[in-house]
Amino acid sequence: MYVQSMRYSPVGEYLRLVVLRRLARGPAPVEEVDELAKRAVEALGMRYDWRVWPQLVRREVAVKDGVAQLTEEGRWIFERTEGAVAEYVRRTLGAALGRDPPYG
Repeated sequence: MYVQSMRYSPVGEYLRLVVLRRLARGPAPVEEVDELAKRAVEALGMRYDWRVWPQLVRREVAVKDGVAQLTEEGRWIFERTEGAVAEYVRRTLGAALGRDPPYG
C-alpha cells in the first residue's frame, strides 16, 4: 500500500496523534473525541481550533452513527507512523507539551 506523506502544523500533528492514539484502543463516541481534542489543545495554551480534528484525520477515521473509529487504512498508517510523528511533535512542541502531555 502506498501512502502519500502529508505534514500539518505541529499542533495539527499533535491533535492527529491524540485522536489516533485514542481510536487505536477502539471506537469512541464523537463527543468523547471532541472533548479529548479540546482538552489537548487547551493544555498546549495555543490558539488552535480543535474542532478541525475530523478534517485532519479524514483518511484514517470513519464516523458512523455518532461513533468514530479507525479505518483499516487508518490503523495501517498509524501503526507505521506513530513513533515518527510523536518524535516530530516532541521536537517542535516540547516546551508546550510539558511533562505529562494528554496523548489520549
